[in-house]
Amino acid sequence: MNRSQFNKSVVPGLFSFARDGYKRKATEAVWKKLVNTQTSERAYEESAYFGTLGLPAKKPEGQPITYDDHVQGPTKRWTHTTYGLGTVVTEEQIDDCLYSDVPTTMGSQTSEIGASFAELWEILVHDIFNNGTGTTTHTDGEGLAVFRTGHTRLRGGTWDNLLSPAADLSATSLQTVIQQFLTQSDDSGKFQIIVPKWILIHPNNSWKTKELLNSQYDPETANNAVNTITDFNLRPIISPYYTDTDAFTLIAEPPNANSGIIAYMRRKVKFAQDGDFDTGDFKFKGTARFSVEVNKPVNLFHSAGA
Repeated sequence: MNRSQFNKSVVPGLFSFARDGYKRKATEAVWKKLVNTQTSERAYEESAYFGTLGLPAKKPEGQPITYDDHVQGPTKRWTHTTYGLGTVVTEEQIDDCLYSDVPTTMGSQTSEIGASFAELWEILVHDIFNNGTGTTTHTDGEGLAVFRTGHTRLRGGTWDNLLSPAADLSATSLQTVIQQFLTQSDDSGKFQIIVPKWILIHPNNSWKTKELLNSQYDPETANNAVNTITDFNLRPIISPYYTDTDAFTLIAEPPNANSGIIAYMRRKVKFAQDGDFDTGDFKFKGTARFSVEVNKPVNLFHSAGA
């Protein structure tokens, strides 16, 4: 930042020199609702899971019981990436700036850089949902798409967390996804009865979602059928970072604290400043280390929209 770029900041007469956006509150962060956030003290973190035991078998008189073994699943690695952002303010700009709203101090630059990091965390976490049907940016523990039909069960068979064929949000598609959640079985074939708790949607789908979740009667028929979707008390998560306007994702509580989508904050944003001896200019920067992945996305079910 220099006086040429901010020429109005050194000229008296303006009643304000305000930033062009709203200040976001920490409580408004959407990404924290979608992940299990943990800290890390390593260069990377890894997660594995195992298949549970099968069912007990009949034991004939005088015969030994049947023994079973646990089956280990794939390992997923979280590699922490370093992100950084900085800016330079010239000595003359600092000297001559007449307006306190122009960020020329460490305090004001911390706010500006911090807002950019807050935006980045949203983009990185939502990328799992926005590109979860491909393998370009994220994969599950098997190295395949996070959302797909045909996830492998460790003891044989498959399970799905992608609606096929894809459908726009409607009473029928939502009921279908809930039904598939409720009838999902684990790696040993035991029913898990996964109950969805949230539905992630783009703002364009918020009106339709509110009709489906809050109407006493089925909003898509004229015969006064009871709207049974309301029994599940789904809560909408409306996010502009969810880029597909007609897709939706159901999210349940993870099976345990170390499953589901996990975001590791290896190092929170660290701010620093320094002066250039030759020019007198000041540099401000922020850096952080972060990773987000999922090993077994059993608590997620996605419809890509028609």
